[in-house]
Amino acid sequence: MPPPRRSLFLLRLDNSCTSRLTRPRRPGEGGYRDPRLSPDGRFLAVASDDEHNGKYNAHIYDLGRDISTRLSDTVIWQTPIWSSDGSKITYTTTSMDTIEEIPSDGSGSAQVVLEGGHVLIANDWSPDGHLVFMAFAKGFPHLEVYSAVDDRVTRLDGWLAEGQFSPDGKWIAYISASGSQSDIFVQPFPGLDRRIQISNNGAQPRWSCDGRQIFYIQPDRKLMAVNFDPKIGPEGAPHMLFQTRIVAPNHSFFQYDVSPDGSFLINSFHSNSTSPLTLLTGWTAMLK
Repeated sequence: MPPPRRSLFLLRLDNSCTSRLTRPRRPGEGGYRDPRLSPDGRFLAVASDDEHNGKYNAHIYDLGRDISTRLSDTVIWQTPIWSSDGSKITYTTTSMDTIEEIPSDGSGSAQVVLEGGHVLIANDWSPDGHLVFMAFAKGFPHLEVYSAVDDRVTRLDGWLAEGQFSPDGKWIAYISASGSQSDIFVQPFPGLDRRIQISNNGAQPRWSCDGRQIFYIQPDRKLMAVNFDPKIGPEGAPHMLFQTRIVAPNHSFFQYDVSPDGSFLINSFHSNSTSPLTLLTGWTAMLK
């Protein structure tokens, strides 16, 4: 039996991530995973199974012109992510213990960023050149931060995964695993002197364009949001934005992203109905 069809769907939130959902657009058909929007929101980096043989290449999708370009013939394993200036794509190779980067316009060859004796998975770059990545030891993940300035690596305490820098680079959001449950936390960076719990049971934390909200996916595939003050931390309880059909709510790295203009791009299963997504308007009134 063939696997369920999946596609990337783009949903837009008007007025800087605070108003209503408008009609979704669907950039591309199937074969994509690990979507990551460029810092300016114009391009999409994905891992694409071109030959449908389980081997993935890094692709850049031009959202405005509907054009997809394969960066190179290099087969990648996980998570193509953008540098903070959008000039490079970073990814984990099929050897799983090496992180490389390549110019996002395809103008050069790949260069090694990090090598290790265990699995390494790039998560996110900060504006000042720090890479947070997952390293697996004895089957369990932890987070480390690599500085491109001085080549130093700092490890965060605990079994942590899915690290994401805030837009200003002063906070890291991540999941902390405890048994079968994963909770969302944030820590200041580079201080790392305290950590604040954001949610019970969630995964795939993402930041809003202005750093004033943290989004995550619940096990039931609801997309949640928490208000956040960059000076003091979270404000108020988590609240639901909308129900998704994301391909995996947890333990599958990042399967959605948020653009600078407030759009959500979600790697989703197809619906059996005639409409691929439900159009939800006035959802802010439902929070009262």
